[in-house]
Amino acid sequence: MTQATLLFGIGAAKAGTTWLYRYLAAHPQVRLPAVKELHYFDTSETGKFDRQVARMQKEKARRTGRLPTGDARLDKRLLREVRAYDRWLSVIADPSDAAYVDFLTHDAGGARLVGDITPAYATLTQATLTRMAALAPVTRFIFLMRDPLDRLWSNIRMAAARRSGSLAETAAALLDKVVSGQDQTITARSDYATTLARIDSALDPKTLFMGFYETLFQPDTVARICAFLGLSNHPARVEARVHAGEDLQMTEGQRARALAWLAPQYDAVHQRFDTLPQRWTDNMEALA
Repeated sequence: MTQATLLFGIGAAKAGTTWLYRYLAAHPQVRLPAVKELHYFDTSETGKFDRQVARMQKEKARRTGRLPTGDARLDKRLLREVRAYDRWLSVIADPSDAAYVDFLTHDAGGARLVGDITPAYATLTQATLTRMAALAPVTRFIFLMRDPLDRLWSNIRMAAARRSGSLAETAAALLDKVVSGQDQTITARSDYATTLARIDSALDPKTLFMGFYETLFQPDTVARICAFLGLSNHPARVEARVHAGEDLQMTEGQRARALAWLAPQYDAVHQRFDTLPQRWTDNMEALA
């Protein structure tokens, strides 16, 4: 049997990766793990697998605590997730690339595609991306981008919502930390320029699909993704959105500061693409 294509969804965070995961997980020719974000390669770079084990144990316990619910379909899904966390915990307790690939291909049957969609992979080094590309005979990478200002503010709102206190005050403080260089995590996930440079150095362009959040939820985009991955076109709930986050508008001052800070990201993507979604061009005009 021909080995399945190995897909890596490498980001960006808050750019539609959860929707993409759910769409592909429901595709009859695809087998994705019930553990959505494996964080294998970013953890490999830090070596802090103990923290990843602790996080995954909490996720497993949260699902175990909901069994049984009395809903047969939900119970079946939760049981599948718990078993997947068990198997994944055994991998990251003694991690290796071979065990990682075996986890993804376990019980894949005749699936054409297996994969790992972890937005944090957008921050990986060139060396790690090269290593990933060599893990299977056929590998594919998808990198989704969202208007830099919208992506940044969505990321900040999500982070702020997880903390106590006023959402507006917490989000404002986080934005201040980002634009002043004090928050490296959100900064790294906003850095399209560096990600694109590493992708160019590490990957064969034929193995890479780059798309935009603003046009992701359209039938023609879904069809192009399926064709790129060697899949038959499968209907998608293009109206669906997930993890939209708390509703909080930026002030004009916040918007101006954030746009100025993000100017290099707009420039880097604009140099790469002749045509950008309207939301991007609107914000670029505001910058100009």
